[in-house]
Amino acid sequence: MAKRMNEAEVIAMLRKKIDEGQVLFMPNCGCGLTAKLQEKGGADLICLSATSYWRMKGQGSLSPMMPYSDINRIILDLAPEVVANISDAPILAQVGATNPLLPHKKILKELWEAGVSGINPFMMNIYGSEIMEQMAQIDMGWDKEVDMIAEAHRMNMFALEYAFTPDEARILAEVGCPAISSHVGSTVGGLKGAKSKVTLEEATEISQQIFDAARAVNPDIILFAHGGPMKGPEEAQYVVRNTDAHGFIGGSAAERIPIEKAIVAATKEYKAITK
Repeated sequence: MAKRMNEAEVIAMLRKKIDEGQVLFMPNCGCGLTAKLQEKGGADLICLSATSYWRMKGQGSLSPMMPYSDINRIILDLAPEVVANISDAPILAQVGATNPLLPHKKILKELWEAGVSGINPFMMNIYGSEIMEQMAQIDMGWDKEVDMIAEAHRMNMFALEYAFTPDEARILAEVGCPAISSHVGSTVGGLKGAKSKVTLEEATEISQQIFDAARAVNPDIILFAHGGPMKGPEEAQYVVRNTDAHGFIGGSAAERIPIEKAIVAATKEYKAITK
């Protein structure tokens, strides 16, 4: 069973690793087996992810907030499977924050009782500014993610939230978010990878701008990088060496792409058998 930790305990654990010179890594997982293997590989945090749930069905990362998908139901149904396969790594949940019929405190309490240590809210901004403007008009916008982060902080639950811009990073730091990650778009690569015009150098520059804004509010905030051209260990290493990032978050890069490569290679090996 997963070891549940409160906000202060997760921060202390991550800070100890940072002080030891370790680069942090949080992969996303969409099933218990993936979670078990990620912990075995040394993951510092594991994100129970609805995007990964859909990717494990062979679909794209934008599925979790579509009309046919209840992101929070998926997370709560998947939680026992992931919690049962983890021993020590704290689990974060990619929870949805914009459902007006589901109070933040209620879903956070359910996640805590299920063995989840914190949240990594689904990043609604991935759908673009036009959709988010409409969401804001009906009181279901990005500010609801901010409210959920603030509520988690009050409940002593750890939170790691994505920021697409320096302004978002500043706002998140101001409400007490202990860790943020830059987000430069859906990850490229593999069979279902996104298309992105952002170069690795540009992603690195954007990430540092986001980190600077967060650190201006909280110099001790924990920093991660994610998305776009950061599709593997080589790209992640470039970013952490050229920014203030303490670690990297892998979604497709930590589950979908490795699975694609391994299963295709294994199948080809079997098909290469001759009499």
